[in-house]
This record gives sequence, structure tokens and C-alpha cells, in this order.
Amino acid sequence: MPWNPTLEISTNRQTAISLGFWSAILASVFTILFIVLAVVTTLVFPPKAWSGAQTYAENFNVLEMASFIPAFLLAPTVVVLMACIHCVTPETKKVFSLIALAFAGVYVAIIPTNYYLQLFVVRLNLESGTLDGLALLAQPNFHSVFFALETIGYAFLSLATLFVSPVFSGGKLESWIRWLFILSGAVGIFGVLVAPFDQPYLIFAGLGVWSLAFPISTILLSIFFRRAQKRKHST
Repeated sequence: MPWNPTLEISTNRQTAISLGFWSAILASVFTILFIVLAVVTTLVFPPKAWSGAQTYAENFNVLEMASFIPAFLLAPTVVVLMACIHCVTPETKKVFSLIALAFAGVYVAIIPTNYYLQLFVVRLNLESGTLDGLALLAQPNFHSVFFALETIGYAFLSLATLFVSPVFSGGKLESWIRWLFILSGAVGIFGVLVAPFDQPYLIFAGLGVWSLAFPISTILLSIFFRRAQKRKHST
């Protein structure tokens, strides 16, 4: 059978739509799990002012890190989602989706590494009592490497959502996705700007807004891809 580029493009688009639907679903699930676990662990283990690695080790419970697992899984899922958006984006707007995909790639390089360090390096050293230098890595320390990487990592996710937002236009659903992406992106950029001024609570306030805007946007994205699937099947 001779190569048919038109058929190949159509098949690739169909694959992107299917993957986009499922990655949007997974992104929604992982984000909601991350938020729920973060809230629950904060209520069960109320955060205290940082008073050193020794105090942290004495009061440490591994369940405090439960929210890191869905956050770890969210990052590669977002990259797949951005790639699928890029594949279905019209040629005139592909530059925006490509830039968004590039920024999502930086996000996935930073954030899973950050959480893996907490689950592996920090946890094992806390449990073994090896505390030398651990203060610079520990998540509750707002002056730690973790907190800095967390801020810059999610800033790149914010840039990704800001740059991909112009892709969505032409309907009410697309308009909601676009503005929710802009909102979640804006609060992420706000967080990275205020972080060096030692204002973590402003960051957490922005996180509260993100916790609503981002999962709603991914849920709407699953509807967007589902509609695209139905249109494909009806033609």
C-alpha cells in the first residue's frame, strides 16, 4: 500500500485526541488527589515554624509526604496532555502550543526530581537519623532547596498554561479553558515573583486559587477532547 500522508495525519490526530482525553482525565485525578492529600495531611499534621532538622526528624511521619505521589505522577501526565494539545492545534497557532510543550518539559524535569528527593533522600535520612545538611532539602523549611525548586518548577507549568491558552478559542468551552489556564498561570508566576521576598503565605494563597482553576481546566479539557472524539466518529 503506498504511503498516504493525509491518512497518516488523520490517524495521528485521532491518536492525539484519544490520548488527550485520557491524559486530561488523569491530570484531573492526580491534581485532585494532590490537593485532597495536601489538605488532609495539613489538618492531621499541622505545620509548625521551622526549628531545625532535629525537631523535624523527631516529629516526622511519612504520611506527611503522601501528596507528593500524585504530584509526581501529574508532571509527566501534563507533558503528554500538552503534546496532544499541540498535535490538534491549528497550524496558525502551533507556535504557542509548541512553546507551552517546551515549558512543560522543564516543569517535568524539575518537579518529579524534587518530590523523588523528598521521598527517597530526605525520608531515608530522617528515618536513619542522618541529619547533616538535611535542613537545606527538607520540605517544611521555607528557605530550603526544595521550596525554591518547587516554586520555579510550577512557574514553568504556569508559563506552559499561559502560552497554550491562546490555542483555545471559538466557543464557550474553549473560552473557559483559556481563561482558567490564564488564571492558573498568573498565580503561578505571582508565586515565583514573591518567593525571594520570603512571603510563603502569599504563595499558599495563590496555590489556593490554582487548586480550583487548574483541575477545572483539565476536566474541561477532557470534555473538549471527548467532543472531538464524537465529531471524528460522526464523520
